[in-house]
Amino acid sequence: MSRLLPDVGDELLLSVPQAEQVLVRVTDAGPGFFDLRLLEQPTTPAPRLERSALMIEFINDDGIARMHGRLDVPAYRGGTRHDTVRFAHRGSPQLLKRREFVRATVDLPLTLTGPRADDEPVSTQAHAIDLSGGGMLVDGLDVSPRRDDVLTFALDLGEAAGGSVSGRGRVVRLETASRAGLQFTELDQADRIRLMHLAFEMSREQRRRFA
Repeated sequence: MSRLLPDVGDELLLSVPQAEQVLVRVTDAGPGFFDLRLLEQPTTPAPRLERSALMIEFINDDGIARMHGRLDVPAYRGGTRHDTVRFAHRGSPQLLKRREFVRATVDLPLTLTGPRADDEPVSTQAHAIDLSGGGMLVDGLDVSPRRDDVLTFALDLGEAAGGSVSGRGRVVRLETASRAGLQFTELDQADRIRLMHLAFEMSREQRRRFA
C-alpha cells in the first residue's frame, strides 16, 4: 500500500500562500491534524498566520503532494511548546508532481565507462548537472558519446546522501560535444529511491531559495 500522508519525523514545508514557506517536522498526527515543530521561525505575524488558509507540501510514495488546511488556533495558543503548531487539514493529498519527474540542478562528480571504437572500455570523469529518478544531464565529457550508447556510471552523492550510486544509462540526448542526457536503464530500486529523494530535497531548497 502506498504511503500518502506524512509520518512522525518527516520534514515538510508549511506554506503561507504568496508569503513564505517554513520548514517544519511532524511530531504527532491524528485524525484530521498534524502537530508540526517549527524548524524555522515564521516571519508572518501570528494574527495573520492564525487566520490564513495554509498548505503543507511533502513527499510521499507518489511524489510531491500538497494538503490544505488552517492552524488549530486554540491548540496553537494553548500549547505547551511555543515552537509547535497544530495544522488541521482537510481533503485528500493533491499530487503536484510524480516522483520520477522531480528534477534538481546539481553538481555531482561521476565516472562514466563506455566502449571506444575498438570496443575497449574507456572511463571518463564528468559531472551530473541535472538529476531525477529517471536520468541525468552530464557535463564535462572528454569524448562525445553517440546517441543510444549505453554507459556504466558511478555517481558520487556525498557522504551525507549515502555515498555513491552505480548503474547503467543510455544516451538519449546530445546537447554539445561535452554534454549529454542519460536515461537510467539499470539501477537498483533502493538507489533509484535515494536519487528521487535527493532530487526532491534539492529541488525543494531551490524553490524556496528563489521563491
